[in-house]
Amino acid sequence: MRKTLATVLNTLAALGLVLCALRYLGTVWPLLLLNSMQTHAAFAIAMVMLASFVVTRSRTSLLFLVMSLALAGHSVLMKREFAIDATAADLAAGSSLRIISFNMLSENLEGATDVADMLMASNADVAVVLEGAPLFMQLQRLEAAYPYRLGCGERTPTCDLLMFSKHPMLDVSIGDLSDLRKDRVMSARISAPAGSFRMVAAHLSKPFFDNYHMKELDRLSAFMRNTTEPLILSGDFNSGTIAPDMQNMLRHLRLRTVPREPATWPVQLADTGFGVAIDHIYSRPPLVPLSVKRLDRDYGSNHYGLVADFAFRKP
Repeated sequence: MRKTLATVLNTLAALGLVLCALRYLGTVWPLLLLNSMQTHAAFAIAMVMLASFVVTRSRTSLLFLVMSLALAGHSVLMKREFAIDATAADLAAGSSLRIISFNMLSENLEGATDVADMLMASNADVAVVLEGAPLFMQLQRLEAAYPYRLGCGERTPTCDLLMFSKHPMLDVSIGDLSDLRKDRVMSARISAPAGSFRMVAAHLSKPFFDNYHMKELDRLSAFMRNTTEPLILSGDFNSGTIAPDMQNMLRHLRLRTVPREPATWPVQLADTGFGVAIDHIYSRPPLVPLSVKRLDRDYGSNHYGLVADFAFRKP
C-alpha cells in the first residue's frame, strides 16, 4: 500500500515539477497562469512530498521535495530582480506622489458610491480605475477632487479604463492592446508639484486567452518604448511579476517595484498567503516606491486595489 501511494504521489509531483520547469526552456502561453503561481505550486508540491516521505520513506519523494523547494526558492529570487529598496534619503524626503490603482469590477454597481468616497478621501494625485463603468453616475462628484480625467467620455467612448488626476494631463495617448477590448491603455504626462512624470495605465487580458497576453505586453512595451521621463505604470495585468512575458516587459522598460508586492486576487485568499499579486504599480527611477499597499477594503470587487507612495530620488 505504501509503495503504491508513493508511486501515485511521486508521479503527480513529477508532472507538476515538469510543468513548472518548462518556463526555463521557453514561454508557453497555456502555462502563464502557472508561471505566475510558481511559488504557490512549488510549495504545494513540497508539502505533499514531505508528507509522502514521512509516510512511505520514498527516496524519490525526498528528491522531489528538494527540487520543489529549489523551484520555490528561485521564484522568490526572480521577484527580487525587479525590486527596488527605498534608501534612508528616499524615506527622509517623504512621499511626493500618491497613486491608486483599482479594478472595481464592471458589475459592481452597489460599491460605486463607496469607491467614489474612497477616491475623494484618499489624497491621491492620480487614480486609475479599471472596469470603471459603475462610476458613471459619480463622475460629477469626482470632478471636485480630480478636475482632470481620461475615459468615460473624455477622449474615449468607452467607460472601462479611467484615469483621474488632480494635476493637468498633457501629451495624452490612448490605444488598444489587442482586438479583444478597446481603449485598454492610456498615457499622459502629469504636471505634479513635485515634478513632471509619465503615467501609464493598462488592463491586460487573462493569460489563458490563447497568446493574447504575450502579444498585449509586446504592444504595451512598444507603446511605451520612447518614454524617457520618470514613469509609473499601473493596472490589472492578470499575471504575476515572475511570469516570463511580464519579466520581458519589465526588463525592456527597466521598471521596478517594491520587494514584496501585496496579493490582490482573489480577495477571499489575499490574507491567507494563497493570493496572487496580479495588480501592479511599477515605476522607473528617479521615481522610487516608498510603499505599495492594498486598500483597506475590496469595496465589492473581486480584486483588492493598491495605493502607492513615491519619492523622487535625488541624483
